[in-house]
Amino acid sequence: MDSGMQETLKQTDYQLCAGKRYLKNKFNGRLAIIIYSCWKNRDMWKIFSILFKKYWKECPYKVVLVTDEYHEVEFEHVFDQIVQIDDTWAAMIKETIRTVKTRYVMLWMDDYLLCDYVSNEKVQELLERAVKYQAANLKLVESPVCSGRCQYDPNTGFYDKGSAYCLSTQIGIWDAKFLYKAVPDYWSAWEFERIGSLKKNIAKQPILAALDYVFPYEEGVRKGKWMEQGVKLCKRNGIEIDTSVRQIMTNKDMAWIYFLGAVIDLNPTLILKIQNFIYKIIGK
Repeated sequence: MDSGMQETLKQTDYQLCAGKRYLKNKFNGRLAIIIYSCWKNRDMWKIFSILFKKYWKECPYKVVLVTDEYHEVEFEHVFDQIVQIDDTWAAMIKETIRTVKTRYVMLWMDDYLLCDYVSNEKVQELLERAVKYQAANLKLVESPVCSGRCQYDPNTGFYDKGSAYCLSTQIGIWDAKFLYKAVPDYWSAWEFERIGSLKKNIAKQPILAALDYVFPYEEGVRKGKWMEQGVKLCKRNGIEIDTSVRQIMTNKDMAWIYFLGAVIDLNPTLILKIQNFIYKIIGK
């Protein structure tokens, strides 16, 4: 390769890096991505990172891992910052919000795995939508089904306050101030979804969902085991799963998940109230 070509490639690499830095600087003050995890789940960090780098290579937002424990790992990850705090889910999220200092945050779990390419333009458009409507949360996947559509914006759905899973840990854009003020420090992610959702006064701001874009991710793991879709996603991307670290769900396991989902869909709010009552009785 001649010196002229080498210099051209060097300038191109510099321009690409400069472009990434520009995007980071331009958008970092608005939104940060928070990945909730723990040291026990560190096997997911590598898989998460491989898929994130493939499907959102030009992500302009800071990606922050919050975990109870952290030590150096032998693989390259995508996390721009590590927040280490051994506490409840709520306390860990709130500490990370204090650290990132952005007005909005996108909450993830370590087993939410990208499965297709992400559009920066669309995510930025959805962030602007969240700002425009002063939303407490704009879900990037309609889950559960919305209570209705916004009258003047058919591409945006809304959730009635107090309805089942109107608050959830599925990927969405959150007003950081809302999360920080509304969520008690002692809450787990389970309490956030199942108890917080039924509190009609938990948010004055609207809880919304984007109906014109489905954020491309799969829940790869549940209850510590690989789900069928997670296994297929890894296989499709040439990622080897170590079953000595994390087992794969059986067909019976998956059938039970689908059955429970179908039961909840019959009347989500009523069933969630019954679940909460039972858990309260047994002290769980």
